[in-house]
Amino acid sequence: MGIWNLYFILKLLLLWAGIIGFHVLSNFLFALFLVVRLRPRWARVARQVIAIPLGVALLYYDSNLPPFARFVEQLPALMQFRFSYIVELLGRFVPARDWLLLAIMVLAYWIVNRWVRVTTFVLLALLLVPGVLRVGTLVSVSPVVAAQGDTTALTAGAGGTGAGAAAGGSEFVAGDGEVPLDANPNAALNSFYSRELTRSVSLPAQAGAGPDYDIVLLHICSLAQDDLDVDNLDNLPLLSKFDFIFKNFNSAASYSGPAAIRVLRAGCGQPSHKALYDSAGPQCYVMSDLKNLGFTPALAMNHDGHFDNFMQEVQQNFNVPGVTPFDNTHARVAMRAFDETPIRSDGEVLQAWWKQRTAMPDKRVALYYNTISLHDGNRLEGSKLTSVQSYPVRARAMFDDIGQFIDTIARSGRKAVVVFVPEHGAALRGSKLQISGMREIPLPEITHVPVAVKLVGFGDGTAPSHGTPVTISTPTSYLAMMTLISRLIANNPFAGTPDLTQYANDLPQTAFVSANEQTTVMKYGGKTLIRGADGVWLDLKSLE
Repeated sequence: MGIWNLYFILKLLLLWAGIIGFHVLSNFLFALFLVVRLRPRWARVARQVIAIPLGVALLYYDSNLPPFARFVEQLPALMQFRFSYIVELLGRFVPARDWLLLAIMVLAYWIVNRWVRVTTFVLLALLLVPGVLRVGTLVSVSPVVAAQGDTTALTAGAGGTGAGAAAGGSEFVAGDGEVPLDANPNAALNSFYSRELTRSVSLPAQAGAGPDYDIVLLHICSLAQDDLDVDNLDNLPLLSKFDFIFKNFNSAASYSGPAAIRVLRAGCGQPSHKALYDSAGPQCYVMSDLKNLGFTPALAMNHDGHFDNFMQEVQQNFNVPGVTPFDNTHARVAMRAFDETPIRSDGEVLQAWWKQRTAMPDKRVALYYNTISLHDGNRLEGSKLTSVQSYPVRARAMFDDIGQFIDTIARSGRKAVVVFVPEHGAALRGSKLQISGMREIPLPEITHVPVAVKLVGFGDGTAPSHGTPVTISTPTSYLAMMTLISRLIANNPFAGTPDLTQYANDLPQTAFVSANEQTTVMKYGGKTLIRGADGVWLDLKSLE
């Protein structure tokens, strides 16, 4: 096979390292295609021309990258990445030490190939792979249940994945956020979505009596509990100052657009990913509901919202016409995104918006603020740190900015309900399933996010307002968050000093289901299952 021996040796080493999977039959057939002796020169040249794209496609098929159709779909966005970020991503997929091993392997190959018929050993290794996967340290993947398609392809490592209660009440949730058992995972998932269609939050007919206050929804890109743990950021003082903390909150999505739609439709149960792009009932839209209760909707971001039509999706899901985004162009450029567009200082944007808000005659305002300060690929102005290296720096700065914003509200004498809710995690840790920063598979480590609510101006002004945060540890999602907000609106906490635990009693629970366009993750039967584009459910543990 000539130089193609190196191709298969590299793949076998990546398989051994758990970086890729391996489709045995496809690889063996490709090897046979390469090894057949052809005499005419034109035939040998034609085979090489055909083999190169086939080899690239097969490597992609074996990798832990998203399905190729997804790659093609995202290609226009990928073309906007700056070169240094592409290099950073390549370094995550194959670490520097592995590139060194590759160089050593190439040198060894050229030496050995002069004395040994390497092709024979490569073909033998390909034949031995199925047995090694079954009895060795690597684990073969067996499907839990197949919804459709062929399940006979042998995969390992990271490959082969393809990657109701009444409103305000609680529902049965098995175990730690598991979907209740059904005939099979597909039936269980369908039952979950059917139940979710029946659930919604009953907002009060009018806001409760008491002092006026604002609602500030801080939507944070790329912050999961796992990210806090990776960089030892869990001891940052901000979250400990909040009055309500959700310890087991599932954001249900790992991309910004779907996450924004879900939080802006928090008035209803959790829809499927596909249903996000259909119209919803009027009771689902948070901002239009708040407007009906006397809160003037407002929109601000620390970016321009151009990427993936994010701004347009947000404005559509406000369900309130004529809401103009706050002009952030006067704020300092704190960093550059992966496409070199400016990202403004959270502190300066929020402080400038609050200055404008205090000049408004509106008694109550509801702000949706989106920040991408923690997004993967961001580069701090004047810094040579990679986005992974700068993450803790950016996180601390963002937390400080939000803390100072809360202090500014308190000093102004106004009152506010500040809701801190991340979109999804940054996937800092990475895994054999997907490299650091990749979020195609919405794993629990990516969608388990720290959500908290602060009552600015409640009680004596201490932080948290009543001494100890009210902790919600049950499996929850946006419906619980919106139910809490609804109760705060109905029974104005600023009218006195009520016991805050009453607001968090029996919040609606939601079983763990997270989804992107082609991948679903679900807790079921004591396992975390993943369903890729091929419709096959796989046990997460068998993939790690």
